Amino acid sequence: MSGHLHNHLRLESWVVKLALVATLLLVAAEFVAGHLSRSLALTSDAWHNLSDLPTLVLSWVALYFERKPPSERKTFGYQRAGVLVAFVNALLLLGVAAFLIFEGYQRIMRPQSVATGMMLGVGILALVINAGVSLGLARQHRDLNLRSVFVHYLGDALSNVGIILGAWLIQRTGERLIDPVIAFLIAGLILWSSIGIIVDSTNILLEGLPKGIKLDKVAAAMLSVEGVREVHDVHIWSLGSDTRALACHVGILDMPTSESETICRRINEVLGAQFDIRHTTIQFEHTHAPGDFHRYMPEPATSKKK
Repeated sequence: MSGHLHNHLRLESWVVKLALVATLLLVAAEFVAGHLSRSLALTSDAWHNLSDLPTLVLSWVALYFERKPPSERKTFGYQRAGVLVAFVNALLLLGVAAFLIFEGYQRIMRPQSVATGMMLGVGILALVINAGVSLGLARQHRDLNLRSVFVHYLGDALSNVGIILGAWLIQRTGERLIDPVIAFLIAGLILWSSIGIIVDSTNILLEGLPKGIKLDKVAAAMLSVEGVREVHDVHIWSLGSDTRALACHVGILDMPTSESETICRRINEVLGAQFDIRHTTIQFEHTHAPGDFHRYMPEPATSKKK
């Protein structure tokens, strides 16, 4: 692993550690304030932030494993540790959202008065902490593990804005149903963010085509390289959040090995520049096709059982 990447992972690890300490303090403050003020919105946000604790712990563990080099048993290293953590975190968030929806329904059935002053003050404190953590992770969108943490805290910051606005509206109108409505909005935000992470992480774990890549465009780019006559058996997948791999068969004319090495180098340059694919396994096959013949052969679809 390069020193540049190692330093980035070390910095990201410290950001996660600081976020963990700040979140512990914030969760304690919100639970106490939510109980004293009888605000479901604050209590909901406390549960929301509490769900970030396993997220942060697991994310820190994932960063630790991602720094470990490949071994004889883990030949690709531990690049998917962060992806797996993101998937588990998102599943936990689905449970939290269901709990908040249930609690909001209960509060609508039995409305309670809310101490808006405490709700407003803690909401502002939470906004400062969550916005600070979000800014610390704002440049880490390509790592799915850290993206899941970023989305958590961005969602927390937005929910804090809702709490602040809700406290102000309750003060102005005296409407107690505003509090559970905010809890529903927070639950919806959690669902939206977690479903997106589940979709992306599942695609990586199932070795699906990386997001934003089309197989025929990759094949066309390879066919544009001088000397390439045919491309088939193309497989593209993600090793981790930010590493793409490709394996394929390439048909070329019968030529000396030195010439085929030049073609292979040029193919890798095209794949890296256009698609950020830098881990490749290319098997050359000799073909007797004419010089102007270029063909991409997609794999045939599996026949349906009768």
